[in-house]
Amino acid sequence: MGAGAADRQDRPVLPDPASLPRGQRERRQRIIDAAGELLVADDFERIQVRDVAERSDVALGTVYRYFASKDHLYAAVLRDWSATDPITRGGAPDPALPPAERIRIRLHHSVHRFEEYPTYLRLQNTLRQSTDPVVCALFAEFSAQVLASYREQLFDLPDEEAEDIVAVVTAVLAHELIMFGLGRRNVAEVHRLLDRAVDMIFPTAAAGRP
Repeated sequence: MGAGAADRQDRPVLPDPASLPRGQRERRQRIIDAAGELLVADDFERIQVRDVAERSDVALGTVYRYFASKDHLYAAVLRDWSATDPITRGGAPDPALPPAERIRIRLHHSVHRFEEYPTYLRLQNTLRQSTDPVVCALFAEFSAQVLASYREQLFDLPDEEAEDIVAVVTAVLAHELIMFGLGRRNVAEVHRLLDRAVDMIFPTAAAGRP
């Protein structure tokens, strides 16, 4: 038997959240909510799973019944945090604004949100490096949610063009957020460079800006 097969055998079989009875789904969500509340006040590295168990009023073993590791738990936290972002669930983009301004607003919103919750930015950068398949799958769901919210801003552009624009602006955003998180870029410069990226993609929009 190869090492990969052995690893898969050692990995605990976790329940599919969608298949859980209502009470267990609510308990699992309470654990995610408690973990998220702890992250607002402290960094991921300093939070212990037992802290999450105490805050959610469950046994430590109950946390591990739903989450194989702290990384797994916090990947679910990050995905939920993104899903509850006001701009993600706030309805259709404003059709009165041109595409450049809609995508600009979305970019600046992302920066403001991570500026308000810097521990979530550091969490994102940590989980991005994970090789755990469960964590990677949840991080992919988080990324897909973010990309979809950007794609929605360009609803009136051809699909291929919109997808290319989203790929470019989110790549710039990711790089600038990493630099900001490392203390190598101040937030004003992050906003300026995002504006420059939008202006380069939509040059006619740049002509109308002060």
